[in-house]
Amino acid sequence: MTTRSENVVTIHQPAEKVHAALTNADYWAHNVAHLSPEPGQVHEFTEQDGGAVATLYEVLPMEILPEAVRAMISQSLKVKRVVTVGALEDGAADISYTADVKGTPVDFKGDISLKGDDATTTLSYENEISVNIPFMGPAIEPKVADALGELFQNEGTLTEEWIEQNL
Repeated sequence: MTTRSENVVTIHQPAEKVHAALTNADYWAHNVAHLSPEPGQVHEFTEQDGGAVATLYEVLPMEILPEAVRAMISQSLKVKRVVTVGALEDGAADISYTADVKGTPVDFKGDISLKGDDATTTLSYENEISVNIPFMGPAIEPKVADALGELFQNEGTLTEEWIEQNL
């Protein structure tokens, strides 16, 4: 079964600057270093067609995971996330991501619509979360969706801070 969720993150920076951050290797290095209490790494970063692809190896320590997930694991989760950022056109860009949680039956993916003007940018997330555990997966997926929402809000805050300091 798959759970769908939606999240909206508002960044108080122009769309042009948010897109510039999302297509900058230094931004992603900052992001993975600060998004989680345990730093991750940028495995690969490639600029392409006015956008970029970032492959991130992130670590989610047990203490930030939903309680239902913590009961089933014994260590921090290692996540491979690939973020594909499209070109910015008229204050909008399409973004997608896939994430695989190593050694678990959990994965998630989504599409993100970036829209903004000269003052603010909105990132609208449409996520799909799959926890392939018989009988328990459907109960855990909404908790993972809630945790993702919090993660995306934190990422938005990091993005805003990085832009203020770097662009």
